[in-house]
Amino acid sequence: MKNRPKRQKEISGVVTVRAAECGGDPEKMVRRFIKKVKKEGIIEEFRDRRYYKKPKVVKAEEKRNRKRLIEKINKRREELFTTTKTRVKRRK
Repeated sequence: MKNRPKRQKEISGVVTVRAAECGGDPEKMVRRFIKKVKKEGIIEEFRDRRYYKKPKVVKAEEKRNRKRLIEKINKRREELFTTTKTRVKRRK
C-alpha cells in the first residue's frame, strides 16, 4: 500500500468584508466577518495548533471522529429505512 500525500485544506490568510456587501452597517460587517472566519476554519486551526500534539494523538482523534460520524450516518439511515412506526395509545 503506497502512502499518498495528504491534501490539507488550504487556508487563505485573508478574510475580507466590504461595506458594499453589508450596506455600510458596521454591526452586520462584524457578524459577516465572524461567519466567514468560522467557515474558513481559522479559529479552529489556531486552537489546534496552540499546543503540540503527537502524531499518534492526532491520528487517534481523527479515527474517533470518523467512527462517530459513521455511527451518526448509520443511525440516520436506520431511521429512514424503518417505515413502521409504533403508535402510542392515548387514554380516553
